[in-house]
Amino acid sequence: MYAYEINSFVQKLKKKFRTDDPFEIAEACSINIRYKDFNDLKGMYTVIQRCPYIFLNNSLDEHMEKIVLFHELGHHFLHRHHAVSAFRENGLYDMSSRLEIEANIFAANFIISDEDVIENVGYGYTTEQVAMSMCVPHEMLLIKLNDMNSRGCKLNIPFIPKSDFLA
Repeated sequence: MYAYEINSFVQKLKKKFRTDDPFEIAEACSINIRYKDFNDLKGMYTVIQRCPYIFLNNSLDEHMEKIVLFHELGHHFLHRHHAVSAFRENGLYDMSSRLEIEANIFAANFIISDEDVIENVGYGYTTEQVAMSMCVPHEMLLIKLNDMNSRGCKLNIPFIPKSDFLA
């Protein structure tokens, strides 16, 4: 899927599932969520014997857990055919990949609405202030702003974040 199509896809999923709770969406899709002690990973999506799994680092706070879960749901909806067949704890993501960037855009569009961005930017807040008020990492907000710009908005972005901020 092209990055500029992800927001439209996310809006369709929100209507279909009638929620923006990632745990409810995962349950509706029969995705198994498991918690694990990871050293370096915040989460991982995989398919084992045709059953989808999302592994989350059990040390995440509730805000980061939701962000990571949406990121992994992005892999489920956008890249299921790329999932590995066996769980490997040391299988670190290639953070420069298109798949990671798309999963980040998916998560940003689920967590942050265009309307909330426009409202907060209208108040004259800095991107750091907007991110803090929305309880999202600054990088996630910047991904959202960049996505909105790709769809025709003209928002000032201080820098384009690296796709590995969830690493």
